[in-house]
Amino acid sequence: MKRTILSLVTMLTMLSTVQAQRLVAVENYGSNWSSSLLSMRNKPNGTIYRLRVDKQNESLPRVPGTENLEMYISERIDIGWLGFYRLSAGADDYNFVVVIYDNDEKPLYTVNLCEVANNNYCEVQDVRWDPDTHNLLFNMACPSYASGVSGKGSKLHCYNPERGQMVWSTDWLTSNDIFILDSKYVFCSYGFTSEKKFLFMLDKFTGKVYSKLPFTYKIQYLELQTEPNNREMLYVVDYNDHLYKYYVNGASAAAASAADDKVFTVVYATSDDGFMNVRSQPSMNGSILGQLWMQDHGLGRGLLLERGKSWSKVRVGEVTGWVYNKYLGTQTWVNGSGSKLIAKQDSTPIYCENNADGGLDVFTSVDKGTIIADTYFEHGDYYELRTGHDYLFIKKADVTVR
Repeated sequence: MKRTILSLVTMLTMLSTVQAQRLVAVENYGSNWSSSLLSMRNKPNGTIYRLRVDKQNESLPRVPGTENLEMYISERIDIGWLGFYRLSAGADDYNFVVVIYDNDEKPLYTVNLCEVANNNYCEVQDVRWDPDTHNLLFNMACPSYASGVSGKGSKLHCYNPERGQMVWSTDWLTSNDIFILDSKYVFCSYGFTSEKKFLFMLDKFTGKVYSKLPFTYKIQYLELQTEPNNREMLYVVDYNDHLYKYYVNGASAAAASAADDKVFTVVYATSDDGFMNVRSQPSMNGSILGQLWMQDHGLGRGLLLERGKSWSKVRVGEVTGWVYNKYLGTQTWVNGSGSKLIAKQDSTPIYCENNADGGLDVFTSVDKGTIIADTYFEHGDYYELRTGHDYLFIKKADVTVR
């Protein structure tokens, strides 16, 4: 009888541990895995390098403080462009500057990362812009062994450039090399040659640690993918080129909601061509029905209808078809932070500003039951969704607040 009770307690403890774990191991591919499993979009210069280099636009204008620095990153973000500048990797000291530009390449914010982090002895190895909060995330990594800086390195920082305030910072030894984020979480890692290695899953809004998993070898690449059943998977590549797959237990707010509900998600192209083709089927063999263009004043011009692993179904004007995920950018106003605005009727209109006469035009429409936002502001008879330059508006009478 005692043995039966003990076994039951052990089983329940194991079950509760699995349920509490936010990253659940799914598969270990070892070193024998197909390159087609990953897009490598999160570190296009190669997994073996500790610094991310991704120069999509080398014509961004320099601002004071960046004249003698090298550009390492220039990438599209929801409100325009992010430029990351630093002294060369072989320099004797450090200087890291991020410039946020609007869609017309006009500088909006200039942030000296050493100053805002009060750290001039660690190296920024990755930097990301969060389109949901308009926060800037960056790590300050130990330049070599952690013992060389008394363990005081490799923090991940979240900074708001508009307010000029640090939102949160992690403990030491949390992030070096690559990190990535989705609509709710940040995924990062820490590790060096003879030190302990860990994979972390953090709350994007607070920096709270949800998961801390030990690894044998240092992690050098991370990529999130959403499977057809809307389950979000994290792929991890270590220093020995071994690939691991984890289920994100408690997926992003948009993905989790999409399992049962439709979420208003605007999409746009991120390709160098400035557009991507909308095809009749999820294949390059599908006939071209139209084009999805890049952002216009911080807004996409398409609507996400269905997200797949490699292709997504979208609506652009009167055209409905499929686009390739590799060049698909998205923005949503649902991040799990507040009460939801739910569309009351089919073809519920969402309005945008008419700059000619100051009125409102219909931007798009959504089906009944669609979750439009849980991040919004009240504006007279409307709820307002803020974007890079323009705002979207929903009549209060057209939605249910839940």
